[in-house]
Amino acid sequence: MLGWKQETAYSQDGDWVFPSTRTKGKTPRVGGMLTKSYFRPAAIKAGVELEVGQRFGFHNLRHSLASLVNLGTDVKTVQSLLRHANSRTTLDIYTHAMEDTRLAAQGEMLAAIFRQEANGAVN
Repeated sequence: MLGWKQETAYSQDGDWVFPSTRTKGKTPRVGGMLTKSYFRPAAIKAGVELEVGQRFGFHNLRHSLASLVNLGTDVKTVQSLLRHANSRTTLDIYTHAMEDTRLAAQGEMLAAIFRQEANGAVN
C-alpha cells in the first residue's frame, strides 16, 4: 500500500487524494483551496518566483505545457495536448517568446548582418 494511504484517514477506494475534510474524504477539496494549500506552496518551493498577491493556479500548467513549443516540440503535438481546435490558439495565446530564444534570434540576425558587411554586401 502507498505510504500516504497508511497515514491518512481518507484511504478508502472512493476517497480523494486531496479530500475535503468537511465531507470526510467523499468529495475533493475545492480547486481554490487546493491551489492555496498545496499547488502554490509547491511551486514556490520549486523556485517559482511569485509576487505577493500574484495569481497562480492550475491554468499556469497550461501555459507551461505550451512552452514545449519553445523547446522544440512540434506545434501540432502541443495543440493536441492542450485540446485546442486550432493551432493559432496555441501559438497566439499560450506560447510566449522566452528571453533566451529572443536573444538567440537577435544574435543570429546581427551575425547575418555582420557577415554581409564583411563580405562587402551593401544595401
